Amino acid sequence: MTATTLEKTTTDNAATVEFRGLRREFGPTVALDGLDLTVRPGEFLALLGPSGCGKTTALRMLAGFEHPTSGEVLVDGKDVTDVPAHRRDAGMVFQSYSLFPHLNALDNVAFGLRMRKVRTAERRSRAAELLDLVGLGDKGERFPHQLSGGQQQRVALARALALRPRVLLLDEPLSALDAKVRLSLREEIRRLQQELGITTLFVTHDQEEALSIADRVAVMRAGKLEQCAAPAELYGRPATPFVAEFVGTMSRLPGRLADGVVEVLGGQRLPVDGEAPAGPDVDVLVRPEAIHVHADEAGDARVVGTAFLGAVVRVTVRLGDDTEVKADLPTHEATTLGAGVAVRVSLPERPVLVAERVNP
Repeated sequence: MTATTLEKTTTDNAATVEFRGLRREFGPTVALDGLDLTVRPGEFLALLGPSGCGKTTALRMLAGFEHPTSGEVLVDGKDVTDVPAHRRDAGMVFQSYSLFPHLNALDNVAFGLRMRKVRTAERRSRAAELLDLVGLGDKGERFPHQLSGGQQQRVALARALALRPRVLLLDEPLSALDAKVRLSLREEIRRLQQELGITTLFVTHDQEEALSIADRVAVMRAGKLEQCAAPAELYGRPATPFVAEFVGTMSRLPGRLADGVVEVLGGQRLPVDGEAPAGPDVDVLVRPEAIHVHADEAGDARVVGTAFLGAVVRVTVRLGDDTEVKADLPTHEATTLGAGVAVRVSLPERPVLVAERVNP
């Protein structure tokens, strides 16, 4: 795919998007609770969170489909909160494709151009170019029912780009597709976004999707922003226990805190990374790849299960206090760690994230 003949949106004129104190109430339910977030020009930002966290509501407010109870939506510093959807210069792709069943792929892509009264020859040429851009140059005469789910979503993406929007909005566009098609299409979406340089907001509840495709990920919970950071920072240095446990797998190890140092696993003492809770009884939050497990007949922990994940084996270990932790080990290191094997567990000598004890 190439965008050489398609008018390109570069990072020089890509839009800046701002949510300022955005709040949305539906009766007694607060869908957004004071959202403050800035999307940089040409950035691919993923809005990630569980169902009901407010991510789609935020996207719909930017599109103009919802109006905030209070707060502002700005594009390039201009308040567009009261601007109608058709004047917002944003293209949107929905989970359900939303193609017109009576129009073929080419006419679906050209529909917005027709509404703008673009001349027939020009709109058909631009629509054909966009179909070629998304890899469907030979499918223009096909109707939606003659296309696969992945192909229909590509048509929807091309249609969203037809009016050359400055902001592209993607509302869980991959969730209705099977795993292989989903992976292929997310790579295409990212390549296309980078090629065009368009500011993009991508809503998803899939953490792997968000981490693999976005420049930054904004994690939301109960209408509020928990953390917005690059994928590596979000995974490696989560700002809150919720982010730590929502993004990737995380085990909780009981520890005791004193003077900025936490004692864990029966005596190992480690410095605390970031803020620590007030009480002495805490949980240490650890990723499975950071947990070391060694067979040791004198160990007070036992392997209770293993799961083959390809390059690694995920080993579930029950500690002496019945806490279960998960460790990812290279396949060759896990060959002797079957169920019931006595092991010793340790952590690397580096700062750790701690949180309030869940079960004191």
